[in-house]
Amino acid sequence: MFFALRDLRTARGRFALITGVVLLLSVLVVGLLGLTAGLAHQSVSALRALGSGDSIFVLPADEDGAVDLDRAALTDDQLDRVTTSDPSAVPVGVARIRVDDGTETGVSAVAVGLDGPVGSLTPPAAGAVLVSTGVDDEVGAGATELGIDGGALSVVGGVGDLWHSHTPVVVTDLSTWRGLAPRGGAATVVAVPAGAQVGGAGLAVVDADGLVGSLPSHRAENTSLSTMTSMLLAVTALVVGAFFAVWGMQRRRDVAVIKALGASTAAVVRDSVGQAAIVLAVGIGAGVGIAALFGVVAGGAVPYIVSPATTVLPAALLAVLGIAGAAVSLRPVVTADPASALGALR
Repeated sequence: MFFALRDLRTARGRFALITGVVLLLSVLVVGLLGLTAGLAHQSVSALRALGSGDSIFVLPADEDGAVDLDRAALTDDQLDRVTTSDPSAVPVGVARIRVDDGTETGVSAVAVGLDGPVGSLTPPAAGAVLVSTGVDDEVGAGATELGIDGGALSVVGGVGDLWHSHTPVVVTDLSTWRGLAPRGGAATVVAVPAGAQVGGAGLAVVDADGLVGSLPSHRAENTSLSTMTSMLLAVTALVVGAFFAVWGMQRRRDVAVIKALGASTAAVVRDSVGQAAIVLAVGIGAGVGIAALFGVVAGGAVPYIVSPATTVLPAALLAVLGIAGAAVSLRPVVTADPASALGALR
């Protein structure tokens, strides 16, 4: 590593530049992943709570398969067919409504039949609601009643930080939900045990991931952000590879001299890869730290999640791709000919 460390000291400007570029790319990748996770939480955390058990879900279907969750509305006949096929089936309703608190606060009402729970959601008694922390933030914590559609429902507890389509969630029973969302049909979906034989004309069965994927806004949002993140990961590999390719060509003669003095090609390769690893470690470490700090500071203002999946995982991916890019660019180092280089120096 002597040659690598000497290069780092003598060409501080060049290596500071590439380290800064890696840092900025790391901030962008980690920041996008944190934002993607935060937006996904505010989009489908309620659906994930419903799918956290071993249930599968029956949705209404058309000629293209299961309909989008925003359009899903089971008829009484469809609901009767499912419950007849499996008496343990639990209907679930999902609809967006407004709270009568003078602020036009929008919430999502998630209803579970009183034969619940479904996943981690258990319905309250008829005519009552459980509120999420987002609802508390909007209407004030400690409220004992929630005004909805001209009436008042008793608040009997909380359900944690649950969201649906970027609106906070209230959980209620199915009969109350039908009064709040009269155009929502008899239910939105039906939860049945895994392996249950249900279906038929106008019905489709999906698993927990399929239930999350049935929300069109989440699909579009997640696909766009994931594509941007993948492109940034590819750019990181290309930028690091291009830098070390150019750097390898510029120091080709120095490498040839070192080889002529007895250094093996393997030793020179290790030296070059080690140099890239130092640059990546400093740049990625600083970038991940900055993005994580941003998430902690701004997490209350923007939907952002700091977790191992949004920090450690992207850091590892960036490091692997950066090393791969540097390794691919080692041809000038590997092919440096000590005899020709020394001859050129005479």
